[in-house]
Amino acid sequence: MGIRKVTVSRNDDVYECFPDLVRTSDGKLLCVYRESDSHGAHSFSHIVLRESGDEGGTWAPRKVLIESYRDALKDELLKWNNPRITQLSNGHLLILCDGYYEPPGERECEKSHVYFWWSSDRGESWSGPHDTPIHGICPNKLFETQSGTWLVGSCLRSVKYGTWKVTLYRSEDRGGTWEGPITICEDEALNPDEPSIVQLPDRELVCYMRESSGKGLRGLKSFSCDEGETWEGPYQTPMDGLGGRPSAGLLSSGRVLVFYRYHQGFGVGAKNFFAYLEMVESAKERDIEKQKGITLPIDHDRSEHADLGYNGWTQLPNGTIFAVTYIVDDAPRAQIRGYYLHEDDF
Repeated sequence: MGIRKVTVSRNDDVYECFPDLVRTSDGKLLCVYRESDSHGAHSFSHIVLRESGDEGGTWAPRKVLIESYRDALKDELLKWNNPRITQLSNGHLLILCDGYYEPPGERECEKSHVYFWWSSDRGESWSGPHDTPIHGICPNKLFETQSGTWLVGSCLRSVKYGTWKVTLYRSEDRGGTWEGPITICEDEALNPDEPSIVQLPDRELVCYMRESSGKGLRGLKSFSCDEGETWEGPYQTPMDGLGGRPSAGLLSSGRVLVFYRYHQGFGVGAKNFFAYLEMVESAKERDIEKQKGITLPIDHDRSEHADLGYNGWTQLPNGTIFAVTYIVDDAPRAQIRGYYLHEDDF
């Protein structure tokens, strides 16, 4: 069938980046993303939303969730970094985002907090930001397990190794109290971060992770059989060069789909947006030689200042997959682009 592209948002005066996506119970698509002056966000950092009522074909004007500008007197910016959006089982919507001051920046990630915004009217109005006990940067979208446990993964610095490590906060009372940080992945030889959690039909959790060494190594995964209280891993996946925020989920066919930024490493920037499709049996495999998945190139960034790949996606009622990512490509600054594809494209 082939991949079809659409523009979700393009403002050549703004760096639009780090989108996530949800389809609400009434059929709307909501895309949340960050507006800033650059990838690093030095002067301003805003979180905005766009809405589509026709499955991603057209998008309404932006709605501002929160704005932040650099304080000239203190010479610091409260930087909103990595917004994610989820529809909960009760129909309410939740946006979360990590926020920290620049300077000192993300290297002081223990000082970063994850904040929540709530909507009980399908995104028409929002309450927030509400601070949480969750620390770290680049959280996954809040994941609600089959039993109702809430899970939020984030990235902290490993005191033991000096690399990134992936941690988890969990709540069994819908955010009233939180347990954490629980270590999902910490490894002396690897640099794991930017988690994405999916629950398989037998209730086992798989957490897919970026490998952030810049050497083009394979993406990682860890497993939990007790709703995130303990984790086993890491294990390699067939996704080589997984260098940016994987977004994993289950399709209606029962297969596991992961979108991610491909980064070949060794001085070559991130210029490609990929998707990876595998059966549940492959997702459960620990042995790399027994995993069998298919990788599909989605887009290529032709800009000499290429930057892309953080993403979100959903499956529409007719089986079509709709994904969003940010990409520079033919724009002077980053834009938000959408993609329609099907399992048959793999």
